[in-house]
Amino acid sequence: MTGATVHIPTLATDRLTLGAFTMAHFEAFADFCATERSRFLGGPTTERRDAWDSCMIHNGQWMARGYGAVWATETATGAPVGRFSLWHPITFDEPELSWVVFDGFEGKGYAAEGANALRNWAFTEKGIGPLMSLIAPENARSVALAQRLGCTEEGRQAYKSGAEVIRFRHPDQRGVA
Repeated sequence: MTGATVHIPTLATDRLTLGAFTMAHFEAFADFCATERSRFLGGPTTERRDAWDSCMIHNGQWMARGYGAVWATETATGAPVGRFSLWHPITFDEPELSWVVFDGFEGKGYAAEGANALRNWAFTEKGIGPLMSLIAPENARSVALAQRLGCTEEGRQAYKSGAEVIRFRHPDQRGVA
C-alpha cells in the first residue's frame, strides 16, 4: 500500500524558508514544548510523544484539507525557527492562522515574516481569507503581533475547557480586516 502524495509548498521570505517538516523541526518543537513559553499550547510538557502528536496533527492537515503547517528555517543558518499553520480542526468552521517561534528566535521579526508569508499564500494559492487567529488575552506577544499584522478584534470566545481567547480577523489582500 502506498501513501497519498501531498505537495507542501516552499515559501521564501527575506530571512526564512518555510516548507515541509523535518526531524530537526521536531527536536526544536519538543524543546519548546518543555518550556513555559508553550503554556498557550497546553504545555509545558516533557513528554516527547505530546510534541510528536502535535507535529503529526498539524502535518496531517495537508492530506485532509490541502493546507496545513509550514515549518520555518532560518535561511542563512539552517536552524529551525518555528511553525506557521493554517490550523483547521473539525471543531472550527474556518482555518486559523497560528504561529510558534522557538526559543532564541523571538524578538527578531520572524513571526510577522512567517505569518505574512503563509497568510499571503493562503489567499493567493487557496483563496482562503481573510483568516482569523485565536489568541489568549494574556499572550501579550501574540496579541501585539496580531495588531502589527493589521488584525482587528472580533470579540472573545471560550473553548470547552473554559479558556478564553480573543478572535482576531486578518486583513484581506486589500488590507481590510
